[in-house]
Amino acid sequence: MKNKKLYFTCALLMILLGTSDALRGIFSPLFLTEFGLSMSQISIIVSASYLGNLVCLLFGGVILDKVGSKKAMVGFVILLMASELLLLLGAKYAFLLLGFFFSLGLSTLLNTTMIFLSREFSLKNPLFYLNILFFLQGIGTSLSQLVLTKFSSSIAVWNGVIISLAVLLIPIAFILFTSKFSDEKKADSNLNEIKKGRVNKLAIALLALALAFYLIAEHGVTNYIVLYGTQHLALDAGKVGVMLSLFSFGILSGRLILATVSDKIGGAKMVFICLLSASIGYSIVFAFNSLPLLFLCGFAVSIVYPTLTDLSKSFVPSYMSARATTIVVSLASILDIGFNFVFGSVIEAIGYSKSMAILPLALFISTAIMLSLLFVGQRKSS
Repeated sequence: MKNKKLYFTCALLMILLGTSDALRGIFSPLFLTEFGLSMSQISIIVSASYLGNLVCLLFGGVILDKVGSKKAMVGFVILLMASELLLLLGAKYAFLLLGFFFSLGLSTLLNTTMIFLSREFSLKNPLFYLNILFFLQGIGTSLSQLVLTKFSSSIAVWNGVIISLAVLLIPIAFILFTSKFSDEKKADSNLNEIKKGRVNKLAIALLALALAFYLIAEHGVTNYIVLYGTQHLALDAGKVGVMLSLFSFGILSGRLILATVSDKIGGAKMVFICLLSASIGYSIVFAFNSLPLLFLCGFAVSIVYPTLTDLSKSFVPSYMSARATTIVVSLASILDIGFNFVFGSVIEAIGYSKSMAILPLALFISTAIMLSLLFVGQRKSS
């Protein structure tokens, strides 16, 4: 591994991002009891955070390409620190809304930047180190949910966690500022690349579509499996919660184990294999109501997001790699948000059984798109 100082700083940052991302869900009881918010106001906060993702990704990719990853990351971390401090004023709804808009948007932008930086950590095994970072982000989310849920109505714990996150981001910004980034390019090399490089628009579009249908399938489980299990299958909520945790644990385990073979097999082939396996797993789960198999589904999809997104850099000149990465995630997120906006109505119209069958179908579509992308890559290289 190269640039160990930068990698371990990013590892700590990913744990903090995972913790920050979980705050909205963990402390929602506090918003109701102490801050006096309604459920509709909380849903607006959720929508605002998704919008923050899109805005930060669209502008952040351009900033990364224009000023370089070092300056951009330092700036993003400082802005994240400021947005965390905005949450301290959460008793006023507008500040809570703005705080989550920027904190979750910047968090998504920073973990997407990790994808852009994967070659900083290793030229031989970049996907391995990238997936370990996303594994650590999952650890941050899971541990914070496990520990902080017990204090979900405590304003003292809420304030303490926010202040702790903001304080820990200060040394991270400083270390990033003093670290070396090998992607700082000279102007003349940029000019040569602009002349030589071409953007494979078809490949970028296919990647965005494949990611969109994958996100629909993953978020379909995380957002609706509890309702599916309790209302459609009449299972105990605690039991369904265990099934959902199996899915999350499968993702964590897969990122740790499958990361070791991703670089050997190749990113595109690995994503195709994982999507095909997950498609079969999802089909069994919802055809036979075999919820314990969600662990294997989570394991199968574990490395799809970071690996698929990383592929976008292969189809553009390097001076546009950050922009391409964020555009792929942004376009996919738009389709994912649109799906979640109407999926509740679909469930009401045709019922849980038929509606949940859409999720394995989405994975099969994503798999087919990845297969076509493999052919595009072969045709390009031939």
